[in-house]
Amino acid sequence: MVAGGQPQGLSCAANIAKECWEEAGVPAELARTAVPVGAVSYAARQAAGVKRDVLFCYDLELPLDFVPQPQDDEVEGFERWPLERVAEEVAGGERFKDNCNLVIIDFLLRHGYLGPDTPGYLELLTGLRSGDCS
Repeated sequence: MVAGGQPQGLSCAANIAKECWEEAGVPAELARTAVPVGAVSYAARQAAGVKRDVLFCYDLELPLDFVPQPQDDEVEGFERWPLERVAEEVAGGERFKDNCNLVIIDFLLRHGYLGPDTPGYLELLTGLRSGDCS
């Protein structure tokens, strides 16, 4: 997973390429194949007040032989896990940052790993777009 803030004056596409390179060594030509798939919005209580955020989500299929290599000091390393383990870790709620959990849950929903028979399915769908997007 690659993530980053959206700088003013930089397009989303340019920012994807920048963040993919900085955090995982993904070449720009491969990063440009990322597909925009939606957004997740939320509001979180913090000591300073309520933080509202919108996370633009993209899917990027990597070649099986691609090995991510951090290019900056923001990422320690990468591990390749089966989707089942990712889902288990998200359910545990302690492995990933909260905003990363939201993006992973969105992925699991969009790809059918979580479906209508999953307890709380509709709450998950609506909760992922509960923040103010203005």
